[in-house]
Amino acid sequence: MKLLVRADASVEIGMGHRVRCQALIHAFIQLGWQCQFVVDRRYQAFASPDDCFIGGQSDKESKTEFLSLANRADLVILDHYGYTADDITQLYQHQANLLVLDDMNDRGEFCAKWLLNPLQQDYCKHIEYPLTGSSYALLRSVFQQQKKSQTPSRQLLITLGGTDPQALTLPILTALLASDFPTKYIQVLLGANAKNAHQVIRFCRINNIAFEQGLADVTPLMKQAKMAISAAGGTLFELACMGVPTIFAQVADNQTRSLEQHVPLDWCRCVRFDNASKEARQQRIELLVEEVAHRWLDIEWQQNARKMARSLVDGDGANRVAKTINSYFAVP
Repeated sequence: MKLLVRADASVEIGMGHRVRCQALIHAFIQLGWQCQFVVDRRYQAFASPDDCFIGGQSDKESKTEFLSLANRADLVILDHYGYTADDITQLYQHQANLLVLDDMNDRGEFCAKWLLNPLQQDYCKHIEYPLTGSSYALLRSVFQQQKKSQTPSRQLLITLGGTDPQALTLPILTALLASDFPTKYIQVLLGANAKNAHQVIRFCRINNIAFEQGLADVTPLMKQAKMAISAAGGTLFELACMGVPTIFAQVADNQTRSLEQHVPLDWCRCVRFDNASKEARQQRIELLVEEVAHRWLDIEWQQNARKMARSLVDGDGANRVAKTINSYFAVP
């Protein structure tokens, strides 16, 4: 059985789409599927040599080329905000076995056999099988294997995503030091393609701050974290699974709904940066650091937050999705 995944990654797009699709691909491979990413040539620098490359001149060219590829697959997974409701319906007409990954539920009505959203959302009747809620959060297999009862250390984990598109790591570090937060408790995690990584690493070395970059397995650092400062993409579900109370920096509009659902559960807090002007940016960084300082000393909140977070995500979402869809094809 052949599976194609349409997803791109870049500094602007981020790495979240690719990371969660990789988790899903791993689960399908375990079930015997042949899987391949289909990527726009413009984003080849963030792809793998084994990917199938299409287009390269425009979104329209890429979409047209992908339609013909979709015809020759048994299943297509689409994780791409560049596809409108009409684009998705057109793709469905070429390949009825279509799984759409979504976060915002803001594209209107479209057709798909399966729809996956790790948030509780209602979709139109044109979706045959909606898979919604945190039990379908797509995490890499290492998260399911972790023991979550271990007592965390006193580390503050700072991780602003695979690319840190707003280059927030360095100004947050600077503000933490200005507030006299102890550097010995700070652990920085940089993505392989993080903006301003060289400047961040230099700052960390000068100030004796622990850092890692491009780790394949981030779970040991999350397991050791007392709290985290993080971007609010797919890492939100990873931190929930590991039971890490977090102050999220919202860096993209598509993170709005996940934060709207998770912040009221009180295992995390949020400061928004995607709509901040240059003048407001520093003020919000200081607000974030103040929130960290306040929550760092609130042991009761941390204990309740860890318990709540762990109850939300069990780490088995990718296997759950793959087995559900595989069973559809196994029916005679």
